[in-house]
Parts: sequence; structure tokens; C-alpha cells
Amino acid sequence: MHDLDWRFLVAALTLQLATLACRAGAWRNVLAAAYPQQRLPVVSLGCAYAAGMALNAYLPARGGEGAKVALARAQIPGSGVPTIAASLTVLLVVDAVFGASLILALWATGVLPELPSNPGIGFLPVAAGFVAVSILALGLVAHRSRTALRRFLSSAARGLAILRSPSRYARTVLPFQLGAWACRISVVWLVLEAFRIDADLGTVLLIVVFNGLSTAVPVPGGAGSQQILATYALQGVISTAAAVSFSVGFQVGTTVLNTTVGLLATMLLFRTLRPRAAARLALARFAA
Repeated sequence: MHDLDWRFLVAALTLQLATLACRAGAWRNVLAAAYPQQRLPVVSLGCAYAAGMALNAYLPARGGEGAKVALARAQIPGSGVPTIAASLTVLLVVDAVFGASLILALWATGVLPELPSNPGIGFLPVAAGFVAVSILALGLVAHRSRTALRRFLSSAARGLAILRSPSRYARTVLPFQLGAWACRISVVWLVLEAFRIDADLGTVLLIVVFNGLSTAVPVPGGAGSQQILATYALQGVISTAAAVSFSVGFQVGTTVLNTTVGLLATMLLFRTLRPRAAARLALARFAA
């Protein structure tokens, strides 16, 4: 720890806060397009977003997204779960497009390291099985409850309203998302500098994309997968041990910051100075 440059770490933590603020702002504006007749609370929705981000570190497969939906629904009278959930997918899909574009650019420029032999063995059968089961489940739901399905789809479509107005999306959402990506890239670069790791822009971008991919793994916070992907991204730059050390330090620092901000946001949301009470109320709202 004595080899760390704490100046870079402080700057990284500051930009991580900016990342949260940008993403919360983007989400609020997506919701504003879904509920144009209502005045949506900026602070309360920001707190809901921060609380969900904190829970993502402890719940598998981004389970904190459900907490965001539950907490936001309580702040928007007459809102529906499908609408709010769909609003989150706008951010996730656009992030996926950005990430895929970066991967393609890195691949086209030869930045991606060579994959280990047989990297995805067994993945395709599992993915195909998952898709088949999902289609079957949706078919059963559609057959048994067509009216409920139509109501659900109508509500979900409302959450995607921002996409029907490209100009509004470009003015009110895209700048926040681009700002969040710029902050994320800067955070990774600053943490690498703090660990005294000399990496080029391509490696930084690869780590940013991989960190996002690791959260999709059904393990709280993407633990383990983040270290594997970081080792892959940093091969040829530093040793495996140093790559794991960097990844663990990065994940712990981000988790501590997100947890602290999320807990403070939850306390503000429920107007209590007791952290445990705030956490219990948030979990109760999520369970409901």
C-alpha cells in the first residue's frame, strides 16, 4: 500500500462520484420522458439510483436494479414497475452498444490480446439453452395471459418513450451518458497510475469494458470474473499477480465508495440518521 500514489486515488474517487451523478441524471431524464406530466424529484431519484448501485456489489447479476425500480416507484405517483424497469434498459442497452463498439475498435486496431485456447467452450450450449427456456416461458405467459401481457408491454413501452424522440434523447440523456463513460475511462486510468502501472489507452478502454461485462456474471459484484478479465487485459503489461492486485484494489475501492454513497443516499431518502434503519427500510421496499 505504501507504493500507491494517493493523489491519483483521490482524483479517481472524485470522478467515480461524478460517474454516479451522470448516470443518475441520465436515468432521471429517461423517466421524465416517460412521465411528461409529472415533475420528477432530482434528488430522490438520484438517491434511488445510488442505493441500487450500492446493492449491485452485494446482489448477483446486478440485483440492485430491482431496488432502483422499487425506490423510484415510491417517488413517482402512479408509476408502474414495467415502465421504470424499461427506463433502466435504455441506459443498459446504450452502454452495451458503446462497449461493443469499443471492443470492435480495439479488435480492428489489434489491441486485443490473444485469447487463450478454447476460451468459450461450453458457453454456446448454455446460452442456447437459456434462450430456449426464455422463449418457452414467454410463450407460456403469452398463451395464458394475453391481456396481462398486452398491459405489461404497453407499460414497458412507456419507459422507452425517450427513444421515440431522438432529439430529446441527444439533448437530455446522451450528454450524461457520454460524461459517465468519460469519467469511467478516467477513473481506470487514474487507478492504474496510482498503482504505477504504465498502460496505453487501448488497455484502459479494455479494462473499462471488461469491468462492465463482469457485473453480468451471477456473482455479487462480479467478484472473480473481474480479476480474470483484468489479468487478460493486462497480459504483457504487468505480471498476473500485479494484475490481480490492481483489480482487487480497484474493486474494493469502488465498492466501498458506492456503498458509502448508497447508504448516505438511503438515509436521505428515508429521512433517518440511522444507517441500519435506512438499510432495513430500503430492503423492505425492495422486497415489497
